[in-house]
Amino acid sequence: MSNTSYQTYLINLDRATERLEMMENEFNRIQLPFIRISAVDAKNLDKESFQVKNRYDRDLLPGEIGCFLSHVKTLKTFLDSDKDFAVIIEDDAKFVDDFVSAIEKTLNAYSDLPDKHQWDVLKLINNRRRNIFVQSVDEKYFIGACGKSIPITTLAAIWTRKGAEKFLRKVNSEKPIIQRPIDCELQHPWEYNLLIYNLLPTTVASQDLPTQIVKSDNVERKAKFLHQIRYELNRFFPKIFYYTNQHGLGKYWESFVAKKTEKVK
Repeated sequence: MSNTSYQTYLINLDRATERLEMMENEFNRIQLPFIRISAVDAKNLDKESFQVKNRYDRDLLPGEIGCFLSHVKTLKTFLDSDKDFAVIIEDDAKFVDDFVSAIEKTLNAYSDLPDKHQWDVLKLINNRRRNIFVQSVDEKYFIGACGKSIPITTLAAIWTRKGAEKFLRKVNSEKPIIQRPIDCELQHPWEYNLLIYNLLPTTVASQDLPTQIVKSDNVERKAKFLHQIRYELNRFFPKIFYYTNQHGLGKYWESFVAKKTEKVK
């Protein structure tokens, strides 16, 4: 039982009824109640409700814009509640059997973290990366800073109220400014003053389902080589500073340059 209040949200398109049924079965299996958020459908985008100021290495797809707006909608719903944390899940997730126990232990221990390690966003899926150890949750799980970049995907994460407030304040939640896909946006946490960690090992996996972010005939899907180079160069030094400022050059070097830490899935 958690001593900290949290709410679980499922982001799901109205037309994705099979995914909803699948996720209802998943949530029932682990006995976790949830609130469904009706996702913003790329087929019905209101272009007056958002702004695109593209800083990505290619054009943004309508589905990526819809996904970004869906997460903004979920965070606003969370802040309208009285909960301390939001567990945000996309509709192709599969949970480990002890998912509820793992997140509740993690949330109960939040106030015990040193101030400098009280995260804003805790990602629950990790694509086998090295990490800087932060703190144990129990004998199985621990909190770590994965690198050399924040893991991609927004399949599953926990947000604090403070983190949601900082993110929404910067994107201008009344008419959101979209610069990159939401998962890539969170790979630039220094722009939002967000502290993003991972719960390790991974507690959520992706179901083997086709993506709902489909190619658009009017959008360039593949990044041009020079655009990719510029994109990576623009975040190269901020990314290093983000990790070394939080953890020190020694831990950064040991984990991500000398590669003395094991990759964790």
